[in-house]
Amino acid sequence: MNFRSFYRIFFFNFAFMPIKQGISGIIWLCASTVCFSEYANAQAPIENIGQIQSKVAQFLTDEYTRSQAVKVEVKVGNLDNRLRLAHCDQSLSFSLKDATSSGGNVNVQVSCKGTSSWTILVPALAKVYRSVAVAGRTLQRGEVVSPSDLATDIKDVSEFRLGFALTQEAILGKEVKFTVNKGEAFRYSALDAPLVIKRGDAVSMEAAAGDISVRTNGTAVTDGRLGQQIRVRNNQSARIVNARVIEAGKVQSIM
Repeated sequence: MNFRSFYRIFFFNFAFMPIKQGISGIIWLCASTVCFSEYANAQAPIENIGQIQSKVAQFLTDEYTRSQAVKVEVKVGNLDNRLRLAHCDQSLSFSLKDATSSGGNVNVQVSCKGTSSWTILVPALAKVYRSVAVAGRTLQRGEVVSPSDLATDIKDVSEFRLGFALTQEAILGKEVKFTVNKGEAFRYSALDAPLVIKRGDAVSMEAAAGDISVRTNGTAVTDGRLGQQIRVRNNQSARIVNARVIEAGKVQSIM
């Protein structure tokens, strides 16, 4: 027997035996820690996704009802069921950005400001029904809208947004630029300020500088609508100036 080989094998195994046992212990400890952590996470209370969706629906219904909606229909978008949000130890906060309060496709920010803070965006579709002004009869191009030309109807304003005039104040006295059928809402593009000055009309022209105001007579060189800038000939100087239409027969020169 080779004593030198036996000596090396025996002492090598003996010397490294505690190291192997130590490594095995460390591996076992790490594995136990990971398992415990996963178990703890699995047992930690989490928010119910379905309940969050229900709270978002109620929040939107309350928000639009406060804005004088006749009826509100809300459909909350689906959230990933795998989403794990720590249970909030405070009441959830909800935030909505809808400057026109018209609904449509919106996002509600849901936040937890408790010990475990988090924030998510929840998509939703809100149909908001309000009483709006509509054409009481079919109006043709060139007609000026009067109170008798208007009616009211319940409409989903989420379909209109900023492109429509939905109040009587925004419609009355305006000239129709193209046909608006009975029962239709008025698009802003279908309305224009009425023509109150025609070319050749005599007008009173006012020029103001500080507290000083001067009035003179003039003649309209072009047609003019309320608020529109037109050209006017000063009858005294024969000079042509730019002026803004204030009302029928009256303009204000632009200095």
